[in-house]
Amino acid sequence: MAPLFPSAPASALASASLFGRPSTANCTVHWREVPLDHFNFQEPRTFRQRYFTYDGFCASSHSPILLYTGNEASVELYVNSTGWMWERGARLGALLVFAEHRYYGESLPFGGDAGAYDAAALRWLSLEQALADYATLAHHLRASRAAAPLVAVGGSYGGMLAAWLRMHYPSAAVGALAASAPVLAFDGLLGQPHFDGNEYWRVVTRDASPAAGAAAGCTRGVRAAWPRLFRLAREAAGRARLRDAFRLCAPMRAADGELLAAALLNVWDTLAMGNYPYASNYLVFQQTRDPAVELPAWPMRVACAFFEGMSDETPEDELLHAMASAAGVLYNASGTLPCMKLPSDPNFDGIWDYQWCSERLPQETYFPLDGIHDMFWTRPANKSAINERCAAKYGVRRDSMWIAATSSFMEGAQGASNVIFSNGEYDPWRAGGVLTNLSDSIVALQVPRGAHHLDLMFSHPLDPPEVRAVRDAEEAIVRGWISKHSDAAREQGLVT
Repeated sequence: MAPLFPSAPASALASASLFGRPSTANCTVHWREVPLDHFNFQEPRTFRQRYFTYDGFCASSHSPILLYTGNEASVELYVNSTGWMWERGARLGALLVFAEHRYYGESLPFGGDAGAYDAAALRWLSLEQALADYATLAHHLRASRAAAPLVAVGGSYGGMLAAWLRMHYPSAAVGALAASAPVLAFDGLLGQPHFDGNEYWRVVTRDASPAAGAAAGCTRGVRAAWPRLFRLAREAAGRARLRDAFRLCAPMRAADGELLAAALLNVWDTLAMGNYPYASNYLVFQQTRDPAVELPAWPMRVACAFFEGMSDETPEDELLHAMASAAGVLYNASGTLPCMKLPSDPNFDGIWDYQWCSERLPQETYFPLDGIHDMFWTRPANKSAINERCAAKYGVRRDSMWIAATSSFMEGAQGASNVIFSNGEYDPWRAGGVLTNLSDSIVALQVPRGAHHLDLMFSHPLDPPEVRAVRDAEEAIVRGWISKHSDAAREQGLVT
């Protein structure tokens, strides 16, 4: 008997290859009315959620559905970057759906710029509301396609949402592929009273070491630069030197040492996440909106090359020059910026900062540094100060155990099934990832030499063979979920 969900016909696969890299240009855009508050039936307001679809691979009206659960950016970024959906969707003969997260992109409840919303307007920005958006969309899609099986796919926060969608709304999705999803980066999960956020920065530090292909001396040189920077920032003459060394756009104020350090910390953070084996614009496109601006291949190694052979004994000017050159790998990726602008806030994550404050979703700018196990400076976690900041900025106070109290992980694998968690060796978010199998159907896949959800990106000739193997393993598991659903549908007489 022919399978109910065969692979796409050869013509569809051929057309996919002709796209080169398909994008939103190949998709149909849709809008749907979504309740502003799914859990308050006395709230009549709605907003328009955007999503994109591509049906060129569908082999039948019962074809499976791959739903990308969008995260904290415009959904176009994920349509244009999530090659796993396009390439494996072609092989699975699937309908592709990319959904946008509320409050991001153009799915704005109150129009305008979400970054200008006050706390009252951000009230409905929560993972619970977003999951309800995706669950209702999933049921709409499945109902329109004879209850076809739907698999949720996502990376980073989107991967967390994909996993949580399967766990909290199991009838919406037969399974979830959650790549680089730090679902364990919370206090109180799986027997850990507190999540050790410093582990994130330890992974960043390892990425800057010879063990990850970086220059010898990088971690020593970076660690040695911080005390010099902070000392210079305390004096007017020193701040003038820093301005010259980093080509800052404006004179430094007395309090700007912290902002400069935060901006430089973001450099190493971003280069670790984006430490891909080929040039990529994935982590810079949101800022530049220019597809021609890319980080170089192995950007962490490129930045570390400026610190070759350095140590605590390296002269101060050489350390600052190396740090400024490393910063240019990210902040001047275009090669055209005349100067570097400091952020106005050391926690410069936009409305994601609200999601941290309201639900403690992972935000590395709050993770502690110790300058010993990592290559940075000493900055202990200060939960009381963070709580006061959140209360002052948003009027929000949240118990750090909120996720643990509401997560299916509280009792290990009980109550959850059919989730793939993949984590890259070079990705600092692996610190909060599922790294071992939790059951026969909650599977952890390691991605050697992989950075932030590299397995979800388009195939590339420079991909390490281990990455290709992980993608094949993911497809095989997803194909198994779909096949099992199709067998059950036949037995129930839902399809013939």
